[in-house]
Amino acid sequence: MSLLLETIRVIHNSFQNLDYHNFRVNNSRKKLLGTNDSWDLKNIIKLPELNSSLIYKCRFIYLEEVISVEFHPYSMKPLKSLTLVDFPDFKYNHKYLERNKLEALKATNSTTDDILIVQYNKVTDCSYANIIFDDGNKWITPSTPLLRGTKRQLYIDNHIITEQEVTTADLKRFSRARIINAMIDLEESPDISIQNIV
Repeated sequence: MSLLLETIRVIHNSFQNLDYHNFRVNNSRKKLLGTNDSWDLKNIIKLPELNSSLIYKCRFIYLEEVISVEFHPYSMKPLKSLTLVDFPDFKYNHKYLERNKLEALKATNSTTDDILIVQYNKVTDCSYANIIFDDGNKWITPSTPLLRGTKRQLYIDNHIITEQEVTTADLKRFSRARIINAMIDLEESPDISIQNIV
């Protein structure tokens, strides 16, 4: 089995949204590995001395036990355009370290900044983030994601975004899109014009 990965944002020397990461880690360990114990990541991951003016990405790699923990300064990649790619039978419902299929798919569609995966005419995710769309009144996220991201769930729970089926035909209803993941908040995510989703 591929190793499992959790990516956690660290800002001002503090982990962000740790309850959501705890839930996903423990859910993956139970479903995939049959474990019954629950981890609390704040007791497992030792936060080193970090520059409090920087944002860090914590990469927590695990299976039944902790494999490794790494901290790296983080900066957001520029993202202005997406290519719609049909990848109907791909499954990624747990956050695996192994991403070869996604990386290969992205490499073969490299004319834009990232890909937006479609399955049976339904919009799912980009290669490394969930997507949200602006319909003029609210932010909508597809109800058919490849991976139910921690930031996505936080925003749904707090009624900041709404879950809804989004087909490729629906895209014309929206003015813009943004991406969100554990490292990228809605407010700081760059706008992607719908015209730049090709």
